[in-house]
Amino acid sequence: MKTPRSLILDSCLWRELDPRNRSHLLILGGAALAFATVLAARLNDGFGLSDSAGVAANSAVMIFLSWAIGRELDPDHPNSAIVAAAVGALILLGGSAAAGALIGVLLALRIVIRTTGQHPSSLDLVVVPALSAVFALAPRGWIGGVVMASALVWDTLLPQPGPRRAWASALVALVAAALVTGLQGTLGEGFRNPRLLGWGVLAFTLLAFAALRWYVPRSGCDRGPGLVELQRLKAGRFLALGTALFAFVWFGGTAVPLLAGLWAALIGVSVAGRLPAPTSSP
Repeated sequence: MKTPRSLILDSCLWRELDPRNRSHLLILGGAALAFATVLAARLNDGFGLSDSAGVAANSAVMIFLSWAIGRELDPDHPNSAIVAAAVGALILLGGSAAAGALIGVLLALRIVIRTTGQHPSSLDLVVVPALSAVFALAPRGWIGGVVMASALVWDTLLPQPGPRRAWASALVALVAAALVTGLQGTLGEGFRNPRLLGWGVLAFTLLAFAALRWYVPRSGCDRGPGLVELQRLKAGRFLALGTALFAFVWFGGTAVPLLAGLWAALIGVSVAGRLPAPTSSP
């Protein structure tokens, strides 16, 4: 019988944080700082402690997810994720939504890019539909389930494909998201005309993707043999861009706070790739 740790190690959804890793420490510190800053600001504006703590926690999670998605999109360059987190903090100044949908995007990218080195496990194929239902409880959260279901299908078409039974899991995920969305009325209000921030984020994202640095990955997978594959990295990047554009076409301006970390990662990874490489002192 497998232990809980062995089940986690078999999963393609989970990546561990190492307290000895400088990048990991930076993002944890940054997320903690974001939490404290937002909490203090809302308390100063007269909001209650419980409400303020919830908003602050969501903002901290969003910044962490900006970093985590950046790590998926640019596995060879950890500093890109730090830039993505900084861009995420700027985008979040315009507001944020519940982080569930963005968590779905992160997990979808892990399935497609396979930075863990693991194909979806039997547990993953149960977890994805369950998470799709949970994310759909929040307004517009159903998009997290849709992108995870898409990732499960796409994974079976890439090198070293995942199990074909993933198609059944994807179908269940879509049905679960649809049922919860219908019952809870969380489909969303449809397209809302974006403000200047929304149009600006869209324009910067398209320019950033056009200028994105493409390379053959040299990063090893977390728990599997070999390196991250170029074809999978390409698929993950196009999945990320496609998700962002789909959300913008469907939701308009509300797509930016909903998937703030995704927009931030697409912009931040490209910007970091154009920055001069740090030079070591003699």
